[in-house]
Amino acid sequence: MKLFFPTIIASVVLLLNGSADALNVKMPGVNYNSRKGPDWAPDSAKCKTASEVQKDMYALKGVTDKVRIYSLVDCNQAELVLPAAKNAGLKVHLGIWTTKSHDYLLQEKAKLAGLIDKGLYDNNVIGLHVGSETIYREEIDANTAISYLNEIRSYIRSRGKNTPVTIADVIDIYYANQQLIDAVDYISVNQFSFWERSDVNEGAAVTLDRLKSLRVAAAKKNKKIVISEVGWSSGGSDPAAAVATPANQAKFFSDFFQMARSHNFDYYWYVAFDSKWRVTNGGKEVEADFGIFKEDDTMKSNFQPLTIGWKDPRALRNAGTKLLLSEKDGNVYMSGKSTDWLVQEQQVWFFDSATQQVRSKSSDRCLDAYQGWNGGIVHVYRCMDSEVNQKWTFESSTGKLKHVKHQGFCLDTDPAQGNKLQLYGCSPNNANQQWSVINPADI
Repeated sequence: MKLFFPTIIASVVLLLNGSADALNVKMPGVNYNSRKGPDWAPDSAKCKTASEVQKDMYALKGVTDKVRIYSLVDCNQAELVLPAAKNAGLKVHLGIWTTKSHDYLLQEKAKLAGLIDKGLYDNNVIGLHVGSETIYREEIDANTAISYLNEIRSYIRSRGKNTPVTIADVIDIYYANQQLIDAVDYISVNQFSFWERSDVNEGAAVTLDRLKSLRVAAAKKNKKIVISEVGWSSGGSDPAAAVATPANQAKFFSDFFQMARSHNFDYYWYVAFDSKWRVTNGGKEVEADFGIFKEDDTMKSNFQPLTIGWKDPRALRNAGTKLLLSEKDGNVYMSGKSTDWLVQEQQVWFFDSATQQVRSKSSDRCLDAYQGWNGGIVHVYRCMDSEVNQKWTFESSTGKLKHVKHQGFCLDTDPAQGNKLQLYGCSPNNANQQWSVINPADI
């Protein structure tokens, strides 16, 4: 009997009988801005009221347990968000906006002091970033950013607050300024494969690629990484960006959610609500549509029908070599038990019975074979649900992983060629084509 690898439910199921009114999962965190109008508008038109902020917090409670803001001063949002979030049962990550002017930092610092004095800054505050892409905007350099961070961190420590403090910036800024890793309590990076013009089928995988070297550096310093901004737009167009459609936004969200969950990544989705005012403010058209919700607090229709399930991590051990199917940098290879966490990731796969795909944890790409002959190349490639070269079935009685398109061919490893992975004609009792599916914890 032919079976596919065990999985609880398919990764993403689009409900066929209409839409649900909410996601069935919660994100670790969501970015929030209480602005509703452009810079030049009066506060009554620029800033949400306390009741509007409270309404937003109740809407967000259905999709997350944490919100992250960018400024204490702008629209007085910290004083509004902190009590509203607590009422809704949400934790808050505070943000201090920075510019090239130290005087502006002092304004934010004064507001911070007021929050502490009023008792609004309590244990419901879980983090604080000092600056958001200020280095990327070339308003200050990394060393100035660190001096700002140290000033704020020293102040809150003097007030008895042990909240972890960081600097939020794009990932390339952290790569170019390694001193930031030492300075922050945890690493906070913004990463948008959308702005790198990625194919949506590879959006989550590109995010993982971009994080790889930083994860290695962070592990050496024992520093946690938080993805402070990640998202995809649902509308508008920009030659410098990927394709923005409701379907693509939902696709990226689904893929990224599952990739991040498999790696236990902490992140804040960008952003909570669509913000049409950004275009009025001079922003790009696509910047208005990154939200999960529309501006009226209703969930966007592309998110409503998404149901995201859980797939069990699995490893594949070959009966002949006793080695494990592994993947690194797009290439498949065989490896043994390892204490190296990167190798351990390379040995883990996720199996989707709905699409018949075998997805690598290491790269978030799928096992692919496009040559239907003996010795045919096997590698990983960006996952596409309709790609016939990525469809496999597992025959439990023989332990064979059979290719669906190239019928009669199986995944094979050849010890005579350095345990090369290949497609080869299926043959009975061939140990090189026999695989056992195991829990990675049992390797």
